Amino acid sequence: MQRKGLKISASCRVEAGSKLYGKIRLGERVKVDFNVQIYGPARIGDGSYLGAHSIVGYPPRKDLKSILVDEGWKEETENRRPVKLGKNVIVRPSCTIYSDVELGDGVELGHSVLLREGVVVGEDTLIGSGVVVDGHCHIGAHVSIQTGAYLSAYSRIESRAFLGPRCVLLNDKYMKWKTTPLRGPVVGEAASIGGNAVLMPAVRVGKKAVVAAGAVVTENVAAKTIVAGVPARKIGTTSDK
Repeated sequence: MQRKGLKISASCRVEAGSKLYGKIRLGERVKVDFNVQIYGPARIGDGSYLGAHSIVGYPPRKDLKSILVDEGWKEETENRRPVKLGKNVIVRPSCTIYSDVELGDGVELGHSVLLREGVVVGEDTLIGSGVVVDGHCHIGAHVSIQTGAYLSAYSRIESRAFLGPRCVLLNDKYMKWKTTPLRGPVVGEAASIGGNAVLMPAVRVGKKAVVAAGAVVTENVAAKTIVAGVPARKIGTTSDK
């Protein structure tokens, strides 16, 4: 396929109904399923798969009105930072990935995942179905985020961490009653967060710590510490393994 700004190798496959706008580069053996939309600038790595009805490179709010108008694609919008997907990335159907998102090699997304602008995800991380990751979050390598989790903007998840189903990470201490900088939680290396747990703004869960299911974490959790309850309190320690 040849068009100005579009580079697609002969080994790629783009199914019917898909639309590619702007400067886009698809690596070798990329599979774009039915009715996918890609907004450039975008780079998709070798062997990656984009599931049906997904959107890649969706414009942030400030650019949205100038992207699609009656005349079509506006070239000046390509000054936006590109979306970058590494090699062998799997994007299952109905995901939305904003511009200025970077996914490392081997990242897998479940169905209907939303990744907002400024999100960075390390290699071989799994993000389950229905997960929402708001803007400017950093997620390390080999992380597992389970179904329905919510990460508010400016959250940070370090490598090998586990986030259970429907856990919630918050970033606004005063819920707009006062003006304050948004500060997401930090989940340390190899820490585990149980299902339906809530991490309050700016708290840090230390390396190899464990937060029990349903806990509400209002204070920092030390490394290798187990906490449970509402509010969460120490109930034990983890091993050195």
